[in-house]
Amino acid sequence: MKHVLYTTTLLLLLLACEQNEPMDFAGKGDVYFFEQTRNTAGYMQQVHEKNFSFAVLPDDVTRAEERVSVQLLGNTADRDRRFIARVVPDSSTAVEGTHYRLVDGVLPAGATATYLPVNLLRAPDLKNAAVKLYLEIVPSADLGVGVDRGVFFTLHVADMLMKPSWWDMYIDYQYFGTYCDNKYKFIIETLGIHDFPATSGRYAPQEGYYTPPRMHGFRYAVKTAYEEYRRTNPPVWVDDNADPLVEITFP
Repeated sequence: MKHVLYTTTLLLLLLACEQNEPMDFAGKGDVYFFEQTRNTAGYMQQVHEKNFSFAVLPDDVTRAEERVSVQLLGNTADRDRRFIARVVPDSSTAVEGTHYRLVDGVLPAGATATYLPVNLLRAPDLKNAAVKLYLEIVPSADLGVGVDRGVFFTLHVADMLMKPSWWDMYIDYQYFGTYCDNKYKFIIETLGIHDFPATSGRYAPQEGYYTPPRMHGFRYAVKTAYEEYRRTNPPVWVDDNADPLVEITFP
């Protein structure tokens, strides 16, 4: 009798599992924004917005492609699949055809991750103020929409320097100190680098990522360069229009 009861209970549990199986994984699959930044502890941290600045590019560059990472929720497929994003008008200030052109994304066959390409245009008004693209993934014939926290993503675009997303990742380590545009400009001019994504010293070096020892090397190089600069040049100010004027410093 106990054996029969055990068998019946097991069958009921199996049936319940089958009935509660998430349909996303049995269906066509969903996609969602999954942009991440690696912090100095070596952990990946999801972010929901980032900045793009034409000011870090040569003056003759009039358009650029910014890629926003996208993740699959569900099964892979043996063919390429198309997904769609739109710019939400009521929550955006960017103008289509003036500041951006949006195209469909492609999830390649067998892939679980890809990106949404956003074509950005270097409009004259970007020198005066940043514009905002509030992106939303919407269902396509091939793919649905994934988890709520990844439905929307914000992209800020300008042709002037803006605080990069990686800067706050270093705030506890004081590689460059408090942010200001003039300091960031000096760093770019000194090192020829405008992007400093972090990785932990616990991992092998990765292309495009910088370990803490490398960041300390950058800090020392910039600090030394500014000391040399000041021997024959006037100060670089935190804010050129402030009263009183305050000189930038490096830790």
